[in-house]
Amino acid sequence: MKNHKFLGIHWFPAERFAPDFPLAVWFAGLWFYLKSFLYVSYVYMLGLEPPPYTGATLVEIIYFLVTMVPFLLLGMAMWNRKEKFYVPAVVLLGIDTPFLLFHVFRLAQGGFLDSGLTKVLEFGSLGLNVVALAWLIGYLSARKSMAAKSAPKNSK
Repeated sequence: MKNHKFLGIHWFPAERFAPDFPLAVWFAGLWFYLKSFLYVSYVYMLGLEPPPYTGATLVEIIYFLVTMVPFLLLGMAMWNRKEKFYVPAVVLLGIDTPFLLFHVFRLAQGGFLDSGLTKVLEFGSLGLNVVALAWLIGYLSARKSMAAKSAPKNSK
């Protein structure tokens, strides 16, 4: 299997299956890849609504269009262990989670969550967002505390 590169980083690096690869980072990378595809689907589905679009629908379409590329790039960064992108990933998930909650509430108000499958997919997406956010925050906190414990103490 070829290891394709884009902008100097691999799309699907083989190192992501190494035993020492952080599971939180691996999960976040997978979720970011899936989320970018999910947002393409959301834009398509929202575009199927008959015009004129409501203000909330336009905001969602613009948001999903704007964030699908950063999520794809963050997925590549996570799987390539580009550590300088861990904090921006947490920030973007922190912005995205309430927005996704707004999206789910708007669907519920419109009666689009009547189907069991739609409920599972929408609430599952929201749940995976929360899990990815919490897991990344936990991973970064644990890594920071481990670095603080291993740092040499200054003696006077």
